[in-house]
Amino acid sequence: MGRLAGKVAIITGAGQGLGRATAELFAGEGAAVAVVDINGDTAEDVALQIRAGGGRAVAAAVDVTSADDVRGMVETASAELGRIDILVNNAAITGPFTDVMNYPEEDWNRVLAVNLTGPFLCSKFVLPLMQAQGSGSIVSVSSVSGVVAHEKQSAYNTSKHGLIGLTRCIAQDYGKFGIRANVVCPTGMNTPMTAAMVEGGRDLAESVPGASLTVFGRLAEPVEVARAISFLAGDDAGFITGAVLMVDGGSSAMQPAYYQLAAGMENFLATR
Repeated sequence: MGRLAGKVAIITGAGQGLGRATAELFAGEGAAVAVVDINGDTAEDVALQIRAGGGRAVAAAVDVTSADDVRGMVETASAELGRIDILVNNAAITGPFTDVMNYPEEDWNRVLAVNLTGPFLCSKFVLPLMQAQGSGSIVSVSSVSGVVAHEKQSAYNTSKHGLIGLTRCIAQDYGKFGIRANVVCPTGMNTPMTAAMVEGGRDLAESVPGASLTVFGRLAEPVEVARAISFLAGDDAGFITGAVLMVDGGSSAMQPAYYQLAAGMENFLATR
């Protein structure tokens, strides 16, 4: 019996990276999983692997910025899996790296729509089900960028700061119904999104500061963050709500020493 045995979870952005690691970990801990991603093929691939391993999973291609898409996904997941105990708001995009004065409005709107309106809509349509059953756990994936500023990331930082505020409002408004809401804030992770940023030619120090700012001198592995999500989602965290759990290798807790910066970047480059 795993930590999440008998639970049913919706995980957005679950077709790759952290979302995929979370879906696979949840299934391994006994949860039935709705694998949600804008890319239906990758979502189905994850669901197929979970089912091949003996777990329960359904896949859905969903644009989290669309209220109709999200409403339909929640209704289908609930009907097929029986209930919804956990929502993991993970789907996100980065947007361009530029300063506020030069940030294109269409990109600003898109980043805020995916990273903040998406979790709002998913929570909005899941909450009535959780309220009716008298329990539920929502875990949203913010970022170190949700608690500190990073150069030329105004839209991403704003969306991740806002996600913390949204989560805490949910925690306050719905605690009386047995619903908890918490946030994890990872640093840079070894994911396809990070790889794409580096391959796209962005400066390493700008693109993956977590590699050099953590006390471990490396990026986080997705499963390390997924374990923190699993803890907050499950009953072991039954008296935790409105919390912000930093999963950042200490990067937001201390001023890094020079040797950490140098060694961290050296270690990262050695793995490329």
